[in-house]
Amino acid sequence: MGNSPYSSLGLGELYNDAFTGSSGMGQSGVSTANSFEINNLNPALWVRNKFTTLDFGVIGQYKKVASGSARQTNSGGNLGYVALSFPVASRWTLGVSIKPYSFTDFSNKSSKIIAGTPYYADYYNSGKGGINKVSVTNAVQIGKYLSLGLESSYFFGNIRKASEASIGDGTDYLASVNDRTTYNDIAFKGGAALRIPIKKNNKLNLNLGGAYSFGTRINAVNTVSFELTQSSFPVIDPDTLVNKKNGSVRLPSQYQVGFSFEWPYKLTLSADYSHESWTDYRSFGSSDSKNGLNDVDRVHLGAEYTPRFGSLNYFNNVRYRAGFSTGNTPYIVKQSNIKDTNFSLGFTFPMGRGYQNFVSLSFIGGQRGVMGTGMIRERYGKIALGLTLRERWFEKQKID
Repeated sequence: MGNSPYSSLGLGELYNDAFTGSSGMGQSGVSTANSFEINNLNPALWVRNKFTTLDFGVIGQYKKVASGSARQTNSGGNLGYVALSFPVASRWTLGVSIKPYSFTDFSNKSSKIIAGTPYYADYYNSGKGGINKVSVTNAVQIGKYLSLGLESSYFFGNIRKASEASIGDGTDYLASVNDRTTYNDIAFKGGAALRIPIKKNNKLNLNLGGAYSFGTRINAVNTVSFELTQSSFPVIDPDTLVNKKNGSVRLPSQYQVGFSFEWPYKLTLSADYSHESWTDYRSFGSSDSKNGLNDVDRVHLGAEYTPRFGSLNYFNNVRYRAGFSTGNTPYIVKQSNIKDTNFSLGFTFPMGRGYQNFVSLSFIGGQRGVMGTGMIRERYGKIALGLTLRERWFEKQKID
């Protein structure tokens, strides 16, 4: 996703659980879903998918990073998600998905004079990698209005960080410390959604919903090595400082709650609040509560409008979205919490026979951080592209 200085903290920069449709609504929608696409914000909402549905998404980002007089632009992209849901029974939907959970991608350089010498030492810090998750989701309908869901996830991946130092005395010596941590374990997320009719004949619904990710410890294995080279040739044999040390990392609990008003196949207005307890995060081998991260509180607002569903006019069947999201991030720099605010627009275009498949686009633009001494400001633009394919499985054929 491009150079991200903040990804050096914690487990890196986190991906939102929102798929392309919800991304265009300010990452809101924990209370509402339709039968066209998968809503991944709440496991309970998967039960709304009455067709076998394959959702695939990619995401790209362009970013301008500024700190003091320094400026940098970069871009990148990644797989957003692959998800498959299918109804096992009229009130039970089963789903599987794979998506990235976090990524680490940073590189920076600083120089400092060595006391008592005329030489400078150059210091390089970099990191690459990330954590992914594979999930199995079960969602069931309880009675007319209530649905419940459980997402069981397996986390896996690794993060590699390197710290290097060289002395500008013409000797070309380079000292390097390489740190690699591999992660794997399981975690759970539960959800509930309530759909309450306000007007008869399904003219207006009030939706309430919430999802909770349980805090958990995931297994980790850490290896640290040291190298000293001259002109890229080893001066001494590499030394392993830590060899496959077992430990764990504590992931925080997270929840999102919200409500929405839904005029079916016409208009949806949603408002969500989310909280992530990053003060509970514990890095590898640490039990200290002072982890340098802060709890995250965000507000998400969104709207979706369909001019005239079922019309012969193509653009009357397009779904149009807009959204807004604001709040803080887990990161603290110079005792200041880093804020993040973004706006979004989205579109879903029907395609194929009977308009049963869809292409979705979402555009997100925002800013994270502000300018100041030792501070970093990021202005970013993201684009999410999603493809939804639907089909009926396991139907007994009938002959007229």
